[in-house]
Amino acid sequence: MTDTVSVDLGGTWLRIRVGSATERFPAPSVLQQPGLSVDRLLQQLVDTLDVHVPHGARVNMSCGAALDEQKGVALGSGPLWGGAPSGEIPLLHMLSSRRPDVRWTLVNDVTAGLASYAQGFARPTDRHLAYITISSGIAVRTAYLAEKVVPVDHRGLQGEVGHVRAVSSAPPAVLQLPCACGGVGHISSMSSGPGVAAVAQVLGIDYEERSFASSLAEGTDDLARLLTVVVEPIAELIRTMITLDPRLDRIGIGGGVAEGLVGFYERELIAQLAGSRSYADSLTSDRVREIIHVCAPGDIDTLSGADAIADGYLRVTKI
Repeated sequence: MTDTVSVDLGGTWLRIRVGSATERFPAPSVLQQPGLSVDRLLQQLVDTLDVHVPHGARVNMSCGAALDEQKGVALGSGPLWGGAPSGEIPLLHMLSSRRPDVRWTLVNDVTAGLASYAQGFARPTDRHLAYITISSGIAVRTAYLAEKVVPVDHRGLQGEVGHVRAVSSAPPAVLQLPCACGGVGHISSMSSGPGVAAVAQVLGIDYEERSFASSLAEGTDDLARLLTVVVEPIAELIRTMITLDPRLDRIGIGGGVAEGLVGFYERELIAQLAGSRSYADSLTSDRVREIIHVCAPGDIDTLSGADAIADGYLRVTKI
C-alpha cells in the first residue's frame, strides 16, 4: 500500500503528516532564516523532505507561494523567499530529481485552504465561494462550486491580492510600509502578521502578538485603533469582491491573524463593511453575516485540503 504524505510549506512552519502523525519544523524561509540565500533555503527544503518522505510515497504538498500547479513552478513568495526570485523556481523538478520514486502533487496553500473550507462550510445554495488567508502573507482563492473549478490565469495565478496597493485611510507613514515582495503600501504590508507589527511600530503602539486578543478584551484603546487600521484594507478588498461578483455567496477568512482574533476581527470587519457609503452599497449587518465567516483555529486544514485537491475535489483550471 502506498503511503500518502501531506506537507504544508508556509513562511513560518513546515508541517509533514505521515499517517496520523504530524511533525512541525521551522520553515526554510527568509522569515525564519533571513540571512540565507534562496538557493540555500530551497536546498534545506529538499533535504528535509528527502529525510521524512517514505520510499514510493504519494506526496500532496501545500506551498505558500504563487504557484503554477500544472507545471509545478513557483513564481515567488515574500514570506518564503523575500519577493520575486530571479526567474521561476522549478520546484516539482527539484523534488522529483532528488526523489523520483515519489509521486509529487504541488498545490498553492490558499487553494488547499479553499478546498478545506469548502468541504467543511460550503452550503448547498452557495454558487461561488472564496477563502482569504491572513497570515504571514495574504491571498484569496475563489471556487465555482457547480463546476468544482478554481479558475486561474495563464500563469496559474488567481487572487494574489496581498501584493496590490491597499485601500486605507491610515497615516502616510503606514501607506509607505514596505512589503516582503519588494513593493510598498501593499495589503500585506499592513494586514499580514508581519504587517500588523510594522503598523504598530509606525503608530507608536505597544504591541505583542500573543497578548493582542487579551488586550483588546481589556479595552485597550491603542490596540483597538490598531485593529481598525489593519482590518480596513481587508474590508475594502471584500467590499470590492462582493461588488464585482454577485454570485459570491460565501467568504471564509482564515490564517493566524484572523483566527487568533476571531471574535474581535469579525466584529471589526462587519462594522466596517456594514457602513453604507453610496447607493452602490448593498451590505447590511445581516447581509455581511450571511456572507462572511471568520474561521476559528482548527477550522482549516491545508494538509487535508492538499489531499482533497490531489483527489480531484476541486480542479485548478487555466482559463
